[in-house]
Amino acid sequence: MEGHRILRSLIITCGVVMLLGTGACKNGSVVSTDTPASGSIDIVADESFAPLIKTEISTFSSLYKEAAIHAKFLPEESEVAEFFRNPDIRLLIISRRLTEDEKKYFEQLGLPPREIKIAIDAVAFVINHENTDSNLQYKQIADILSGKITNWMEINPTSILGNISVVFDNQQSSTVRYLREKVLGGNQFTKNVFAVDSNPAVIDYVAKNPSAIGVIGASWISNKEDDATANLLGRIKVVAVSRQDSSSGFYVPSKRFIYSMQYPFLRELFIVSQEKHSGLGTGFATYVASDEGQRIVQRAGLMPVDRAVRTIELKNEF
Repeated sequence: MEGHRILRSLIITCGVVMLLGTGACKNGSVVSTDTPASGSIDIVADESFAPLIKTEISTFSSLYKEAAIHAKFLPEESEVAEFFRNPDIRLLIISRRLTEDEKKYFEQLGLPPREIKIAIDAVAFVINHENTDSNLQYKQIADILSGKITNWMEINPTSILGNISVVFDNQQSSTVRYLREKVLGGNQFTKNVFAVDSNPAVIDYVAKNPSAIGVIGASWISNKEDDATANLLGRIKVVAVSRQDSSSGFYVPSKRFIYSMQYPFLRELFIVSQEKHSGLGTGFATYVASDEGQRIVQRAGLMPVDRAVRTIELKNEF
């Protein structure tokens, strides 16, 4: 059976992948009874990637009936704090690499800093259906976020929408950190930026407020085959953005433009493990990085790791 074949491959692979722990015992005593395909564990994940991670967990659990993976979805700052505060949380799913201080935490545990890239994601901008300005230049996005542009008439003199409000999912989210670093060079956003409490709440706000522009993880709107995604897309419009080095040519965060890396707001997604043995955390992380798990990434409209590697090698840049 396919499930047994994957299970055998999973257990073999767990012996060689970088996520492998240092052993099932500590000081001669067994510290856990879970295996790569059974048991019960807790993980934390960025709320921006909830649709993808929920699908990965659901599919993994359908293959391995004795495996229970309990995921808590939080904004980035909260999930990182939770992970490093609680050693019982096996995995952290995050859209950046570990910092040097975070790597020192693993040194204190006597573990290598174990992170594995599992996908290329995008940050998406969404607007109300009444807004006709669905193509924006990269510089216009930057000027909106910094406060240099505050009114839609500054983009389109015929616009009737008025002052621009920018809404994020959470003040501690990965999208806030990503855009502050990438677009503003670490500087603060305009005073017209605020946060709600989730990606769906961003879409709900934008759908009710014509002058708003929302910022969400593309994972929430990238799977065109999913009914929930279709419902969200039906409520808003996705903004097409030019590249930073060009004012012509506009790209949406779709599979086509994520794969070609023409969409300008791309980010990497990683799994970080603090598992001390070859347990269920290792098994799940290995599954997500396997061909099976990467096909789920692809169906979700994001870029699988193997495709990302080939594209980056061809482009010589990210």
